[in-house]
Amino acid sequence: MKRTRLAATAAAAAALAATTVTTASADSPSTATSAAATAATAHGTLGTLGTGEVIPYPGPDGLIWIPEWIGDGGAATGGASPAGLPVTIAFACLTTDAPAEARVTFTAQYGDPTPVTFTTPCLPGTTTTATATVTPEQGRSFYIGIQTSAPDVHWGLTVSQPES
Repeated sequence: MKRTRLAATAAAAAALAATTVTTASADSPSTATSAAATAATAHGTLGTLGTGEVIPYPGPDGLIWIPEWIGDGGAATGGASPAGLPVTIAFACLTTDAPAEARVTFTAQYGDPTPVTFTTPCLPGTTTTATATVTPEQGRSFYIGIQTSAPDVHWGLTVSQPES
């Protein structure tokens, strides 16, 4: 079974603003959209694309890879196999000035509707990483919102699901 694979990086970060994420399979590109992809931001603006890599590429099991985003943002997708292994969310962040934090909210459109939420401290010059695991059914179609406590928080996100 072929499933949707990671193709775009920064496009996924803007998903909550633009409500569109570009992904690709081995055969052809496709677009996944989420009507629920709207964000209330702490600073009143959506963040911007970074130029570095706060979190490394997740490899072939990756559904989403956002190497670096600055400020609030998120992503939306479908593509995990509901019959497969659990879906892992990996988040990493740091700041350039004072300590801050980032709140990650994973909301599934199938399965348990309770959002998976965690907060990660973001320190100047030090990358902090946190992970969460959700059931395969929850990973089938979802959106993730990232809300930062300061506009200078640099973060990266991966969502992956091994095929076996």
